[in-house]
Amino acid sequence: MGKMGGNKMKKNWVKGLVGLVSIAMLAACGADTNSATDSSAISGEESTSDKLADIQERGKLIIATTADYPPYEWHLVKDGKDEIVGFDIDIAKAIADELGVDLEVKDMDFDGLIPALSTGKVDLVIAGMNPTPKREESVDFTDIYISTQDVVLIREEDAEKFTSPESLSDAKWATQKSTIQEDFLKEEYADAYLQSVGKWGTAILSLNTGKVDAILMVETVANQYAKQNDNLVIADFDIESEPNEAAIAVQKGNEDFLETVNGILNELQESGAVDQLILDNVQLMEENTTEE
Repeated sequence: MGKMGGNKMKKNWVKGLVGLVSIAMLAACGADTNSATDSSAISGEESTSDKLADIQERGKLIIATTADYPPYEWHLVKDGKDEIVGFDIDIAKAIADELGVDLEVKDMDFDGLIPALSTGKVDLVIAGMNPTPKREESVDFTDIYISTQDVVLIREEDAEKFTSPESLSDAKWATQKSTIQEDFLKEEYADAYLQSVGKWGTAILSLNTGKVDAILMVETVANQYAKQNDNLVIADFDIESEPNEAAIAVQKGNEDFLETVNGILNELQESGAVDQLILDNVQLMEENTTEE
């Protein structure tokens, strides 16, 4: 897992990231988007076809994300233009292209994603979301398309102080609300102070200003924040939290639409496109960090 000496980032994390991508997704059948016009379709098929037809009639696929999670999704400000980018966003664009529609991205706090999907305000949630049993009570998920591990982000000055999970028993923690990281900290560090935030930027500010001592977050994202903040490093020990397995969330009751999205994901995996999208976005982060 992510280890650092002083403020030097480990050099092989890009290769490690790509190695984490699942390469054996189950093949899923794509739904026939023309079936909405078939008057003989059974009620279940008709309901799902209506979902696809609705997206195509409006001419856009609407997704929700939390754009502070590089390289999954984040805000890139360049030449005065603020754009949400990331390999999750590129995957969403591929899905929209396959459906023959434009893409609209809605950025919101992480704990607002599932409610927005459940109430039909968006068509998909693509936000590096782990398909936990609790979340599966509210929404359906595609196959997992990437899996990564958690690390602990700390101030460099505390690197010799925090050398094991046990050394953090009295530390003040921060993480994102409504995540598996939050659940883990509440269970394993039940007596510790915990700041649960809607966006990672708030947690980074708290760590930089001394309000908290440590942040639990996924390794790929922690690497990027450590590169952007010279005083922050990844603690040099493993944390035995649950792996982060990302899947796309779909509103319940849309089985054929779910299969359609799974079919597109499967094609992206088999062609190697997901691996390439990750590499492209890692490179984009590197270039952006250098420019800053």
